[in-house]
Amino acid sequence: MFESQTIKKTFPGRIRVSLHDDAAGATLLALPPRRMWPFGLILAAAFAIFAGIAWMTAGTILRSSVRDVFDLTFVLFEGFWLLGWSVAVVILGGLTVLVFFYDESARLQDGRLVHVPRLGPLKIFIEYDLARMGNVSLENAGSPGRPGSPGCPGSSDMVRIRFDYDGGSNGLGEAMPRADAERLARTIRSAAVAAGSVMDTPAPVAPQESPRPKPPQARPEPADAAPPSLTSPSGLALIAANLVPLAGVLFFGWDLASVIVLFWAESAVIGFYTALKIAVVGKFAALAMVPFFIGHFGGFMAGHFLLIYELFVRGAFARGPAPPAGEALAAIFGPLRLSLAALFISHGVSFVDNFLRRREYAGTTMKALMIAPYNRILVMQLALIFGGWIILLLKSPVPALALLIVFKTALDFSAHRKEHGT
Repeated sequence: MFESQTIKKTFPGRIRVSLHDDAAGATLLALPPRRMWPFGLILAAAFAIFAGIAWMTAGTILRSSVRDVFDLTFVLFEGFWLLGWSVAVVILGGLTVLVFFYDESARLQDGRLVHVPRLGPLKIFIEYDLARMGNVSLENAGSPGRPGSPGCPGSSDMVRIRFDYDGGSNGLGEAMPRADAERLARTIRSAAVAAGSVMDTPAPVAPQESPRPKPPQARPEPADAAPPSLTSPSGLALIAANLVPLAGVLFFGWDLASVIVLFWAESAVIGFYTALKIAVVGKFAALAMVPFFIGHFGGFMAGHFLLIYELFVRGAFARGPAPPAGEALAAIFGPLRLSLAALFISHGVSFVDNFLRRREYAGTTMKALMIAPYNRILVMQLALIFGGWIILLLKSPVPALALLIVFKTALDFSAHRKEHGT
């Protein structure tokens, strides 16, 4: 009788993904086909549900009539939401197709046991160092973790291969006839012994080694880790861009609504350059992450603009029908063309000078990039909205509006140094 035991899963020595496979000089190990169609059906059902929701949302957008800014922002919000949702639809659809073409193989190559699950053209290489393997055994197909051998109570004709690795245990392949499993186990034992493993006992964990895979090497630090100064190219561009709305207030009669909308537009510019940064850092993964970021950030910006429009542009106590969307947007953004260009150029200079030239891309991740705009925008916009309400109560005096712009500029530059500093 075998006692029940808890099996600790172990991590392989290395995992990598590739479209190419070089099995030259390897000893192939024949694994039985794995039944993946149940999982494929689950993925197909999830894909059908997600695609159905996307289809209904697209139909709602196409049937919508846009009369005023409220209708437009609502349609834009749904459109951005659909873009982000479509990323999940595409991923589920791709996985569904690939799972139905699932295959796996294994081989002994260069002192390693290499297990290769294959999803269509995509190959996942799971590698184990043979010298660190031990106790290659068989387990009954219906009793995971219980070694099976001829003559033992509860032995089965269908068994799995299991082995110890770095203080844990892993299996290889699906259940297979005992004779085939014993033949594979003997081949693996012989290769492991030849590589220096002790087969009779589980391989101990060396004190200097970790049972987990080696962490990826740290990205190199940016060439210039000091935060940008006031006289740096990006600092000067930021100050210049913020002087434009100040000039508009002092010399061209800009009101509070124009200033708040302009700073909202700056958030959109930040989102644009964030998408470029994700594309630089993410490479192939950016094909999914950029649309996802645009979807959720665009939805946030649409809702934010509606709040600003209703509070500061049209006014919280406005009466009568709202103007048509095209006419309202032309009146809002027409006078701001020069300022919008200045903001776009300012953040473009920062993108080139800090992210590319100073190699900030080498010390960041897609997750950090996707969170950064919210950390910067939320604080700034809340301060502006709060300040805007005070100015409304004071009947929008020019000095108070100018002071708000100066306050925003200081807050913006502080966030800029924090973002691009160490």
